[in-house]
Amino acid sequence: MRFIIYFSLIIFANSFYSQCSSSPCFCIQIDELGQLKIVWNNSTLSNNNLFEHQFYADTGTGFLMIGSESNPTINSFDFLNYNSANSSSSFFIKSLYGPTGSSSSYSDTINSIYFDLVNLFDGRVSLSWNHPVPINNIPLNSQYIIEKSFSLNPSTITTWNQVISLPVDSTSYIDNINVCSSWINYRIRLVTPNCDFVSNLEGGLIEDQQAPDPPKVKLVTNDTSFNQMYIEWNPSLAQDVMAYIVFKFANGVWNPLDTIYGIQNTFFYDNDLSSYQNSVVKYAIAAMDSCSTGSPPQFNTSSAGDEHNNILLNQQYDQCSGEVYLSFNNYINWPSGVSNYKIYSKNDSLNNWILLDSTNSLNFTYTIQQGNMNYSFMLVADADSSEISSISNIVTFFANRPPIPQISYISEVKVLNDTIAVKYIGENGIGINKLNIYRSINNGINFELIGVQQNPIFPFTYFDLEVSPNEKSYLYKISVTDSCLNEVAFSNFGQSILLNGYSSEYLINALEWNPYINWENGVENYELVSNNNLVPIFQSLILLDSLKINYEHDFTNFLEPLFDGRICYQILAKENQNNFGLSGLSTSNIVCLQNDPIVFVPNALDLNGLNNYWKPVIKMIDFSDYKVSIYNRHGELIQLLTEIEQFWDGSIMNSNNIASMGVYIFQLEFKNPEGKYFHKKGHITLIR
Repeated sequence: MRFIIYFSLIIFANSFYSQCSSSPCFCIQIDELGQLKIVWNNSTLSNNNLFEHQFYADTGTGFLMIGSESNPTINSFDFLNYNSANSSSSFFIKSLYGPTGSSSSYSDTINSIYFDLVNLFDGRVSLSWNHPVPINNIPLNSQYIIEKSFSLNPSTITTWNQVISLPVDSTSYIDNINVCSSWINYRIRLVTPNCDFVSNLEGGLIEDQQAPDPPKVKLVTNDTSFNQMYIEWNPSLAQDVMAYIVFKFANGVWNPLDTIYGIQNTFFYDNDLSSYQNSVVKYAIAAMDSCSTGSPPQFNTSSAGDEHNNILLNQQYDQCSGEVYLSFNNYINWPSGVSNYKIYSKNDSLNNWILLDSTNSLNFTYTIQQGNMNYSFMLVADADSSEISSISNIVTFFANRPPIPQISYISEVKVLNDTIAVKYIGENGIGINKLNIYRSINNGINFELIGVQQNPIFPFTYFDLEVSPNEKSYLYKISVTDSCLNEVAFSNFGQSILLNGYSSEYLINALEWNPYINWENGVENYELVSNNNLVPIFQSLILLDSLKINYEHDFTNFLEPLFDGRICYQILAKENQNNFGLSGLSTSNIVCLQNDPIVFVPNALDLNGLNNYWKPVIKMIDFSDYKVSIYNRHGELIQLLTEIEQFWDGSIMNSNNIASMGVYIFQLEFKNPEGKYFHKKGHITLIR
């Protein structure tokens, strides 16, 4: 018989929709006393021409009829003495129709909801249950509702409070009890459009004897606005947590920093700048609930969770290369690690942070393009699986570059006999390592380094001894080497002036020279100066236009009696005032021109005449070596003149006698200032 009933159940399972218009066909409800009730909706379970509803339950040895109901207006059935404590039970309804109950139909098999509770002793309870029908047969607009009450011995009038509503695919839930110890009962209700299922109740004295879970640190980051360290963590899962303890690892020791009360207060600011300004520190959080255990009683406190650290950014700046080397430590203990590190920078000319690059390395090198200003760098670490970021400290420094001299100027090039003096104006006090002097002998096509001066002081004059300034013009340029051994600040060119001259016509000297280059504002004028044996100091001869590079000197007015015919010239180039407020003066070599003597010798002496003496007229000779010898026709020396002022009055030397009338021979000897000797011989007719 039992086998037949069970077999009928299987047959009915395939004909469920023939009896019920919607699912579930009926619901099972268990009250606070453990009594079971089967309820249904008469519009769902047909009562037309009903003879009797028969109720079957699986009692563990097969399905047995547990009761019946023939009143078509009744929609519930109580199953007395039902034991709901151990498992879920299965039920179905057999409906008989017609005057004698000759027709029958079967509902689907429906289970009671068995509800189980496990006390986790950490302020949480684990709740689980079964579906009363296959999940595909539960209407989508249904929901599970977990309820609880705080009655020690609940009665049917107990107040049940909703804990949470859950979707129909749920079979478990973790609830936080929010108290240290209390008598709590739970049950679950499945609400469907036709009827509600109600599970058995489960509960008892629920105690929190376990420390809460360690909080998970969300991030540690620098609050760059106030130079504080900001620590944030996720709230504890245990709802009875009353406080968090913030721990800090610094100088090799873990120490508690503070206790933060309130389960939702999950951040802390550390303002001990000295501890993390130049060091990597770690932070961890412990949770403390409101319950105490042990003797003496102590609050349940978790261990500290995974530590998180700050990011300490360091920099090294090489002013010579302009490179900034950034290094930093790894951010630790994000669940999925660090996605990347982003490097940001700003400077005095750019107030906003700009992204330079991102990297997965722990160092980064950046070359500063524009030095001598303040630069700031900051690092941002992004978590791999969320939008969480950690900001490093900000490093700021002045990116000084070796100063490039603002003054690098050849102001003068002077020829001093066989030497050329090059005067250079530079900038003192900026770390110049050395001065480099270059010379060109091919008008700037090639330059040769001819001198180096270590640690120069400006203005500086370089004397070039390896030159022939009377034969050639030389071009110079100068640079400096800074403290980073970079050669910088090449000067303007400076060129020596080569002066050439020759006697072009009678009493005219032709002079020509190369133009001076290249002063900042050019040449103001050239001044030709000269000297001679009568005026040994150079005096200005003429001022010439800056475009003039030749001149013919008519020196007729120089022909004084003692003028020796030698004239020396020099060109002075004067600079138009430069931007430093200075005017340089460059000088050429000295050119000396010796003109041939002018000699006029009278051929007669009339002692009775107006000019009754004989004297050669000579100009432009060296009068320090002068001699006139007068001989008679027998070759006898009768007079000797050794001074230019001396003359022959017809007398015979060393006597008071006058020579007789006749023809005499003179021999004139002298030299010019260059040492060249001249000889002239002729006749003198003496008339008495």
